[in-house]
Amino acid sequence: MVDVRSSVGSDFVRLMHLPLPFCVLAFATLGAAFSERVYLDRLGLTYLGILLALCLGAYSLDELHGRPYHTRFEDRTLWCMAIVGISGATLVALYLMWAVSFLIVIPAAVAAFFVFAYNLELFGGRFHNAGWFGVSWGGLTTFASYFVQATGVSLAPLIVSVMSSLVGMSIVYLTHKFRPDELSKKLQVARTPSLEAYSRYSRKTAWVIAKMECYAMIALAVGMIIPRIL
Repeated sequence: MVDVRSSVGSDFVRLMHLPLPFCVLAFATLGAAFSERVYLDRLGLTYLGILLALCLGAYSLDELHGRPYHTRFEDRTLWCMAIVGISGATLVALYLMWAVSFLIVIPAAVAAFFVFAYNLELFGGRFHNAGWFGVSWGGLTTFASYFVQATGVSLAPLIVSVMSSLVGMSIVYLTHKFRPDELSKKLQVARTPSLEAYSRYSRKTAWVIAKMECYAMIALAVGMIIPRIL
């Protein structure tokens, strides 16, 4: 007998594509660490908004478009998770706009745009690439988190946002460019058993490197935020 709860749990873990969500939270933590004062309630709400919109919502939409994570969720279930995630994140943004600053609508609206444009490959897939992934998941997350704390703009967090964008881009290159179809197209060769075997080996190695990048960002974020909150 198939354990339904176990299969649903494993599919959900696969959908979350760990540890990438923790890396995005690290980007948000870095942004907050550069503010003059760190408000833990605002940071907690920022985390919640990220987990709801960029993880639950965006990943569910991504899975609907081509099944890249190979889960067994029905389309209806994925749509429900996407709606719950994006609706919850919208409520978080509305509360922050009311409690902190109406200007938070700007990064929130940009983030919402990328959730749909990137994951549903709108506009002919123009925004579904490594560059825009890095900007939206890395740079925008870092800067938006700073903005929620400081309600202003400063040079240092902007520079750090560039770093976050580059890290996000590198993760996409590591996790996508060694796929058989990518290699076959790049090398202009047929998909042979040897190419498939090389692709499997390369993707495993690249994923290890990507996870190391994620853990490095998490360690950096923790190290940056601890002196600010103690």
